[in-house]
Amino acid sequence: MNAIDFRRILAQWLLFMSLSVMFSTNCSAEIIDNTTNSLTIERCLAVARAHNPRILAAREKINELAADYTAARSKFFPRIAVNSYYYRIDPNRLAAGGPTTAKLYSSESSHSLTGKQILFDGFKTYFSQQAAGIGKQVQGQETENVTLAIEYAVTESFYRLIEADENTKVAKNALMQRREFEHLTRAFYEAGKVTKLDFFRASSQASEAEQAVTEATNARQVAGMLLAKTMGSDLDSTSAAAIKISGGRTDAAFPVLDFEALWKQAQEANSEIKKLDLEIAQSKKLIQAAQADYFPEISLQGSTGKRHRDRGGSEGEWLGGVFMEFPIFEGGLTRAQVAKASSQNIQLVELKRNRIDELRVELKDAFRGLENARQGLVTARQMIQADTEGYDSSLALYKYGKATGLDVLQAQVDLTRSQFALISHEVASNITQARIKQIIGR
Repeated sequence: MNAIDFRRILAQWLLFMSLSVMFSTNCSAEIIDNTTNSLTIERCLAVARAHNPRILAAREKINELAADYTAARSKFFPRIAVNSYYYRIDPNRLAAGGPTTAKLYSSESSHSLTGKQILFDGFKTYFSQQAAGIGKQVQGQETENVTLAIEYAVTESFYRLIEADENTKVAKNALMQRREFEHLTRAFYEAGKVTKLDFFRASSQASEAEQAVTEATNARQVAGMLLAKTMGSDLDSTSAAAIKISGGRTDAAFPVLDFEALWKQAQEANSEIKKLDLEIAQSKKLIQAAQADYFPEISLQGSTGKRHRDRGGSEGEWLGGVFMEFPIFEGGLTRAQVAKASSQNIQLVELKRNRIDELRVELKDAFRGLENARQGLVTARQMIQADTEGYDSSLALYKYGKATGLDVLQAQVDLTRSQFALISHEVASNITQARIKQIIGR
């Protein structure tokens, strides 16, 4: 190998290693990059589906139930085993035909291949296999339930973070207004146009605004950490608190359906109801599987092998035949198992009835909450217009000595309260929409 070939191979190896490092870095930084790029609600949901531990655990549970299904259907196939033993026995024992002077064997060993095929077991294996298959479907619905719950939690955390961001902006703007008014009041006080009380009130309002900014900033950091945790991110607390988001404004296109139409959709598509329906079907199969123990088990069994004794030598042997096992008395075991399976079926039926009532109430509450939030948005926008005009007017009148400092401060408070109310209603509208979508299975 010459130097040119060596350099070519070295360059190819370095290129391969560079690509490997870049790929691994991108994979491991899939969530960490969220701190440098603004996250949309769709991106947050995608990260949660891929990394939230509850979703991953629910998906893994499907593999466990798939193994249960394989175990249940395994009894349809024959069981083949290798048996082997060796033992020693007293050579001076009493012979089968009475005392004898002949020496008896003192050790024995056997090696055989055995097989058993169940021909009939009251259809226990058949019903158990069906129950295990339904169990996989149940877990599939449970995984969907968990996914929808996590998506709702991520959506709520996302909009709570938006609320914290917007509240921080409003608080900072309010602080700026109060600082400007404090400076204006100081100038008027020094000029003898207002009393010292007016100046103290303006300073007090500025201090309260500073406190509001601090609280809003802290709330923003906590909201970022909650969003990162809900997504299943492994970000540290500092990076999580600095998460940047974008979008996520009110979905004005969300259809305003009547309650009964929404409830009809929920009854047809809600994953919790689907899961309960499957669990009820599974419990019926388990009842039939338990009742199968009332019937005998008929099986085909056989074996072939070789037996060896220290006296008599070795000889091959075989056995084959049809066997039946019919339980005559087992202390009420089968009856208890059937009663247990029947009780579980009744419990599931009642749980479904109760859950349907709960879902109807929850949907009604979310439906009314959405109506309240939308009406609140209309009212808050009107209040902001009125309070903005009131603040501008009171400030202008104050400068000409026709309004008191208290009038201006009250106008500032009213305007800030209206701005906070608008943000609160907008966030509530988005969160309530997400809750309705979760209930109706969208």
